Amino acid sequence: MMLITTSHRPTRRTRSFGHDLERVFPNSLYLTRGKKTIQELLMEAYDRGYERLLILNVWKGNPLKMTFIKVHPEDWGYLGYLYLHGIKLQREMGFKGLNPIREDMPLVVTTAKRVGWDHIAFAQVFAELTTGKFVPRGDKSLTYIADKYDTDVIAVIERHPRGMVINFYRLDVTKDRPVGPLINVKIWIMEDGRRWDYKEALGIKVPRREKGEGQESSSENRD
Repeated sequence: MMLITTSHRPTRRTRSFGHDLERVFPNSLYLTRGKKTIQELLMEAYDRGYERLLILNVWKGNPLKMTFIKVHPEDWGYLGYLYLHGIKLQREMGFKGLNPIREDMPLVVTTAKRVGWDHIAFAQVFAELTTGKFVPRGDKSLTYIADKYDTDVIAVIERHPRGMVINFYRLDVTKDRPVGPLINVKIWIMEDGRRWDYKEALGIKVPRREKGEGQESSSENRD
């Protein structure tokens, strides 16, 4: 599915976040960045057969941004970005030492029941970023969805007062509650122009100094 790494000089919490993601993205790998450039990471991902490169960027000791890059030797490119309010690690949700999923199965992306169109749109975007499979929730249970699509892992987009959250379920571990990590997303941006900002969605006036956050440009150092 994807190669997961960090920006240079990551914090311990960011590395733990990367390892947690390795445990919920099937057939994915967390790789220590070291001094590798973006081009070297892309070639590493390509050589290992991955379709995506995910870079976790740090700010003030915590993961701030998830950058998704398409892996292709001749047509690689930035796909989109998730800006985060915060995360909760698996160990903080009561799960330690989960094994990564080393078999072929889809990452199914769906929503909680009775959510708005913003949540459905983000579920579709998250599936696109991760090469997962979006499945409309309706009234279906997560167990029903997992059985139908022959998977053990489901990412569920849920409501949150400050944006949206992504909650991960590993049904091979427990069917009763999410295992994490829990990711609180405040802004998402796609390179094709699609975007969502929780403050704009709530009609909150954004101060001028905040408007630069979430605006990507070719001059920005994105690694």
